[in-house]
Amino acid sequence: MPKRPVREIIERDRLVAVAPADTVAAAVDQMAEHRCGSVVVMEEDAVVGIFTERDLMLRVVHERRDPSSTPIGEVMTKTPDTIDADAPVADAIRAMDEFGYRYLPVLDGGRCIGVISTRHLPFRDVIEMNWELQTRHDIAERLW
Repeated sequence: MPKRPVREIIERDRLVAVAPADTVAAAVDQMAEHRCGSVVVMEEDAVVGIFTERDLMLRVVHERRDPSSTPIGEVMTKTPDTIDADAPVADAIRAMDEFGYRYLPVLDGGRCIGVISTRHLPFRDVIEMNWELQTRHDIAERLW
């Protein structure tokens, strides 16, 4: 099972973040500039939300909000789950699979140091865990 820490699979050397008062347009500019699908929403040093491409589609475009005047704080996913930088990659794979996360903020000593996405997950590690993930899906289906 993949034991290496999550910190080893973060691809960015800089956290892409915005404040809750920043506009959707500003967040999208950051996402485009850094070629990423999410931005962490920070208030001082605390993660208060995450804004993703899906949030843009469902909470802004679909609702016909104006990106240049809509604050991120109104359309972000509030208090997202996070993962510790020293947690095993397997824990990130499990969480992302179980909850359907595409992006997961990574904390180091309570400070956000980056985000991992499903693209960051090492294919070999996901394949190694395939049996476990499939078993978890089968059990969940039986419980419904």
